[in-house]
Amino acid sequence: MRALVYTGPESLEMRNVPDAEPATDELLVRVEAVGICGSDMHAYLGHDERRPAPLILGHEAAGSIVQGPRTGERVTINPLVACGVCRACIEGRANLCPDRQIISMPPREGAFATHLAIPARNVVTVPEHVSSVKASLAEPMACGWHAVGLAERILQRSLSSSACLVLGGGAIG
Repeated sequence: MRALVYTGPESLEMRNVPDAEPATDELLVRVEAVGICGSDMHAYLGHDERRPAPLILGHEAAGSIVQGPRTGERVTINPLVACGVCRACIEGRANLCPDRQIISMPPREGAFATHLAIPARNVVTVPEHVSSVKASLAEPMACGWHAVGLAERILQRSLSSSACLVLGGGAIG
Protein backbone atom coordinates (compact mmCIF):
# COMPACT_ATOMS: atom_id res chain seq x y z
CA MET A 1 0.00 0.00 0.00
CA ARG A 2 1.05 3.64 -0.32
CA ALA A 3 1.82 5.67 2.77
CA LEU A 4 3.32 8.99 3.74
CA VAL A 5 6.11 7.98 6.10
CA TYR A 6 7.78 10.24 8.65
CA THR A 7 11.49 9.51 8.15
CA GLY A 8 13.05 12.01 10.55
CA PRO A 9 12.77 15.64 11.62
CA GLU A 10 11.16 17.66 8.83
CA SER A 11 11.32 14.70 6.46
CA LEU A 12 8.48 12.73 4.88
CA GLU A 13 8.54 10.21 2.03
CA MET A 14 5.77 8.66 -0.01
CA ARG A 15 6.54 4.92 0.10
CA ASN A 16 5.21 1.53 -0.77
CA VAL A 17 4.86 -0.26 2.57
CA PRO A 18 3.47 -3.67 3.57
CA ASP A 19 -0.32 -3.84 3.47
CA ALA A 20 -2.16 -3.23 6.73
CA GLU A 21 -3.05 -6.64 8.18
CA PRO A 22 -6.12 -6.65 10.44
CA ALA A 23 -6.03 -8.96 13.47
CA THR A 24 -8.98 -11.24 14.24
CA ASP A 25 -11.05 -8.53 15.96
CA GLU A 26 -10.08 -5.80 13.50
CA LEU A 27 -11.45 -4.28 10.32
CA LEU A 28 -9.57 -2.99 7.30
CA VAL A 29 -10.54 0.58 6.49
CA ARG A 30 -9.73 2.37 3.22
CA VAL A 31 -8.70 5.84 4.37
CA GLU A 32 -10.59 8.56 2.49
CA ALA A 33 -9.72 11.62 4.59
CA VAL A 34 -7.27 12.33 7.40
CA GLY A 35 -6.58 15.45 9.42
CA ILE A 36 -3.21 16.87 10.38
CA CYS A 37 -3.10 17.22 14.15
CA GLY A 38 -0.74 19.35 16.19
CA SER A 39 0.79 16.10 17.46
CA ASP A 40 1.59 15.14 13.85
CA MET A 41 3.38 18.47 13.49
CA HIS A 42 5.30 17.93 16.74
CA ALA A 43 6.46 14.55 15.43
CA TYR A 44 7.34 15.99 12.01
CA LEU A 45 9.49 18.65 13.70
CA GLY A 46 11.25 15.97 15.78
CA HIS A 47 9.70 17.11 19.08
CA ASP A 48 7.96 13.86 20.06
CA GLU A 49 10.12 10.93 21.15
CA ARG A 50 6.98 8.76 21.32
CA ARG A 51 6.83 8.89 17.51
CA PRO A 52 10.22 7.67 16.26
CA ALA A 53 11.02 7.48 12.56
CA PRO A 54 10.20 5.66 10.39
CA LEU A 55 6.50 5.85 11.20
CA ILE A 56 3.18 6.45 9.49
CA LEU A 57 1.56 9.39 11.29
CA GLY A 58 -2.09 10.52 11.28
CA HIS A 59 -4.86 9.64 13.72
CA GLU A 60 -7.83 11.81 12.65
CA ALA A 61 -9.33 9.62 9.96
CA ALA A 62 -12.46 8.54 8.15
CA GLY A 63 -13.04 6.04 5.38
CA SER A 64 -14.88 2.89 4.32
CA ILE A 65 -14.59 -0.63 5.65
CA VAL A 66 -13.21 -2.90 2.92
CA GLN A 67 -12.73 -6.12 4.89
CA GLY A 68 -14.89 -7.58 7.62
CA PRO A 69 -18.58 -8.10 8.38
CA ARG A 70 -19.37 -4.40 7.88
CA THR A 71 -17.79 -4.05 4.42
CA GLY A 72 -18.93 -0.90 2.63
CA GLU A 73 -19.84 1.00 5.80
CA ARG A 74 -18.50 4.55 6.04
CA VAL A 75 -16.79 5.16 9.38
CA THR A 76 -14.73 7.53 11.45
CA ILE A 77 -12.05 6.23 13.76
CA ASN A 78 -11.41 6.46 17.48
CA PRO A 79 -7.59 6.44 17.54
CA LEU A 80 -7.33 5.22 21.16
CA VAL A 81 -7.07 1.43 21.06
CA ALA A 82 -7.70 0.01 24.54
CA CYS A 83 -7.74 -3.62 25.73
CA GLY A 84 -11.46 -3.61 26.56
CA VAL A 85 -11.08 -6.01 29.50
CA CYS A 86 -9.15 -4.20 32.25
CA ARG A 87 -10.88 -2.42 35.13
CA ALA A 88 -10.46 1.02 33.51
CA CYS A 89 -11.99 -0.18 30.23
CA ILE A 90 -14.89 -1.93 31.97
CA GLU A 91 -15.60 1.29 33.91
CA GLY A 92 -15.71 3.27 30.64
CA ARG A 93 -12.34 4.96 31.19
CA ALA A 94 -10.36 3.52 28.27
CA ASN A 95 -8.06 6.53 28.42
CA LEU A 96 -6.64 5.01 31.62
CA CYS A 97 -6.13 1.51 30.17
CA PRO A 98 -2.58 0.42 31.04
CA ASP A 99 -2.30 -1.31 27.65
CA ARG A 100 -3.77 1.50 25.54
CA GLN A 101 -2.28 2.29 22.16
CA ILE A 102 -2.82 5.21 19.83
CA ILE A 103 -2.63 4.91 16.08
CA SER A 104 0.38 6.85 14.78
CA MET A 105 2.44 5.77 17.77
CA PRO A 106 4.34 2.45 17.87
CA PRO A 107 3.32 -0.28 17.68
CA ARG A 108 0.37 1.05 15.63
CA GLU A 109 0.89 2.77 12.32
CA GLY A 110 -1.24 5.80 11.51
CA ALA A 111 -3.72 6.82 8.84
CA PHE A 112 -1.48 8.69 6.37
CA ALA A 113 -1.84 5.55 4.26
CA THR A 114 -4.29 3.99 1.86
CA HIS A 115 -5.53 1.51 4.49
CA LEU A 116 -5.65 1.14 8.25
CA ALA A 117 -6.28 -1.92 10.45
CA ILE A 118 -8.38 -0.97 13.48
CA PRO A 119 -10.48 -2.87 16.05
CA ALA A 120 -14.18 -2.99 15.18
CA ARG A 121 -14.99 -1.29 18.51
CA ASN A 122 -12.95 1.74 17.35
CA VAL A 123 -15.09 2.69 14.38
CA VAL A 124 -18.26 4.79 14.38
CA THR A 125 -20.71 4.81 11.48
CA VAL A 126 -20.82 8.06 9.51
CA PRO A 127 -24.23 9.23 8.25
CA GLU A 128 -24.53 9.47 4.46
CA HIS A 129 -24.97 13.27 4.54
CA VAL A 130 -21.59 13.77 6.31
CA SER A 131 -18.55 13.89 4.05
CA SER A 132 -15.42 11.90 4.87
CA VAL A 133 -13.50 15.17 5.22
CA LYS A 134 -15.91 16.37 7.92
CA ALA A 135 -16.03 12.92 9.53
CA SER A 136 -12.23 12.91 9.85
CA LEU A 137 -12.63 15.80 12.30
CA ALA A 138 -14.75 13.74 14.70
CA GLU A 139 -11.83 12.99 17.05
CA PRO A 140 -10.66 16.58 17.59
CA MET A 141 -14.28 17.73 17.82
CA ALA A 142 -14.96 15.05 20.46
CA CYS A 143 -11.95 16.27 22.48
CA GLY A 144 -13.29 19.84 22.48
CA TRP A 145 -16.84 18.70 23.20
CA HIS A 146 -15.62 16.61 26.15
CA ALA A 147 -13.55 19.51 27.56
CA VAL A 148 -16.52 21.88 27.38
CA GLY A 149 -18.75 19.28 29.06
CA LEU A 150 -16.26 18.82 31.90
CA ALA A 151 -15.92 22.59 32.35
CA GLU A 152 -19.69 23.00 32.36
CA ARG A 153 -20.12 20.37 35.09
CA ILE A 154 -17.39 22.00 37.19
CA LEU A 155 -18.90 25.46 36.74
CA GLN A 156 -22.38 24.26 37.63
CA ARG A 157 -21.07 22.75 40.88
CA SER A 158 -18.96 25.73 41.87
CA LEU A 159 -20.60 28.80 40.39
CA SER A 160 -24.18 27.74 39.62
CA SER A 161 -23.55 28.91 36.05
CA SER A 162 -23.31 27.07 32.77
CA ALA A 163 -21.45 29.80 30.90
CA CYS A 164 -18.06 28.67 29.67
CA LEU A 165 -15.30 30.36 27.69
CA VAL A 166 -12.64 28.15 26.12
CA LEU A 167 -9.29 29.72 25.24
CA GLY A 168 -6.38 28.00 23.57
CA GLY A 169 -4.42 27.50 20.44
CA GLY A 170 -5.19 25.13 17.61
CA ALA A 171 -8.42 23.62 16.35
CA ILE A 172 -9.49 22.24 19.73
CA GLY A 173 -8.49 25.32 21.79
